[in-house]
Amino acid sequence: MPIPENTPRLRVIIIGGGLSGLTLGQLLTDVPSIKVTLYERSRGPVDRLSGYRVMLSSFVLRNLKGKLQHDVWQEIAPSIGVQPGGGQEMSFVKSTGDPIFTWLPAEIQDEFSVSRWRLREGLLHWSESFARFGKKFDRYETLPNGVVRCHFTDGSIDECDLLVGADGINSRVRAQMFPNSRIRPIDVAVIYFKIPLTPETFKLAGSHSGVMAFCPGNQNILVHSWQNPMKPWATDYTADDIEPCESFIMYGYGSPASAFINKTKPPEELTPAELKAEIINRSKADSNIHSNFLQLAEMCLTNTVYLHMVKKCDSVKPWDSTNVTLIGDAVFNIMTTLGKGANCALLDAVSLAETLSPPSSPQSTFQGENIQLTSDYTPRPRQKHVGTVELRPALRTFAAENVKRRHRERQRSAFLQNLVYFGDNKFKEYCRERVLKSALGWVEGTKGMKKEQYGARGETRNVGGLLSPDIVPNDNVGNLDRADVESIIERQSFLERGWGLVRPDELDSECRQRLILAGWGQGNMVGLFGPGIPGYGEFMTYDG
Repeated sequence: MPIPENTPRLRVIIIGGGLSGLTLGQLLTDVPSIKVTLYERSRGPVDRLSGYRVMLSSFVLRNLKGKLQHDVWQEIAPSIGVQPGGGQEMSFVKSTGDPIFTWLPAEIQDEFSVSRWRLREGLLHWSESFARFGKKFDRYETLPNGVVRCHFTDGSIDECDLLVGADGINSRVRAQMFPNSRIRPIDVAVIYFKIPLTPETFKLAGSHSGVMAFCPGNQNILVHSWQNPMKPWATDYTADDIEPCESFIMYGYGSPASAFINKTKPPEELTPAELKAEIINRSKADSNIHSNFLQLAEMCLTNTVYLHMVKKCDSVKPWDSTNVTLIGDAVFNIMTTLGKGANCALLDAVSLAETLSPPSSPQSTFQGENIQLTSDYTPRPRQKHVGTVELRPALRTFAAENVKRRHRERQRSAFLQNLVYFGDNKFKEYCRERVLKSALGWVEGTKGMKKEQYGARGETRNVGGLLSPDIVPNDNVGNLDRADVESIIERQSFLERGWGLVRPDELDSECRQRLILAGWGQGNMVGLFGPGIPGYGEFMTYDG
């Protein structure tokens, strides 16, 4: 829909080039009525966390597919790892390998292991048009006319109608909006490494889903993998590092920060080699540890280490601003135990994009009037400018839903984290094992993020298989408009028939087709992952 010449474009500045910031930038850059610019402090499109993985629900992935440009989604789709035949699960075991409980809630089964590196690479596709790297944000000021002036550490400035803080837990935007919001360390540290995913290491891991082993001294080992659908087994790696596109096992060793054996320096100052020695020494200190966990620790690639010193940011109340808002961890962070941080961050971006870019449909449709959309109907352009009566309630609603969604997930994730780190003595270890199933039942019973809280208008449309997106015609209408018009028309039917979650076999069949195209003959598909491997669905095979 063409923009009237006298309609000024809405200027949006995004601070932060993480997943939420890049997603919002991609969604808004296709909207003709918006001029978006993203500023990222790093010199290039590099993220130190990008080598690891995130868990995303099929609902989030379908939203991304339905709203992002087709070629951007094509770059993102390979980030979705091979899914176990029965969906994801979380197995809790003792360090001896003795099983405690396998958690199989629907929301976990519906999660997909996604390569953070490949996802970010996809979001960087064509980002040159809106992303500016090497610009460190310093502060902002609101001018008398409502315009926001952004100041950068190099002395430069830029102005916008809406400033979006997507700069993570240490957000400078939030610090200015909420000067009393504090960030406090928690006595929890997790040392992450990558291990090449090969047939041998896969047998050691025992599952393609998550496994958490409770160790003595209130410590735990978390093992989870990402398997490249185009290349199931890793080959391009050394003793110290691995290429980011290679399949890998994520190995995390969590403990109280005070439990480090190496006390010669603060944990943050330990070298990669010292951190690897730390997890090996801890494993050896447990005389009853299963040999698989020790072998995995010894196979960790030194230069892939990431030390996560867990912190908690004070939660904030919904804000009422017409020209400054927040998304992602810039609002407040969520503990990583349930893997909901990335889901929330991406949904924040989708919801804000919908708020700023309403569909080109009649105003009365939103008011419940039964207006039939016909081919000769010409929608009127709806001007939305920051600070107007029209946009202020929308931004207020966005902030309220954003905070509510994050409060819900923070509560659930914090509960699980407290349970995981409850065993600081033998009696508490015993109690944790006995109440684990019931406690996780409470987490499951809270249902997590409700679908109606996922965005301003919910799911966009039935977009089919995630790895083979339909080609969307290229026209002058913004991609958000294309998706949202169909969303409004079909919203009621979606609510009536359910949300159409992705079936594991739907994704697996596409992975199989891609492997065949990549050179794996149909005859070689008979035992790809080997027979009898526990915890893995028999959806691919390979006998060579």
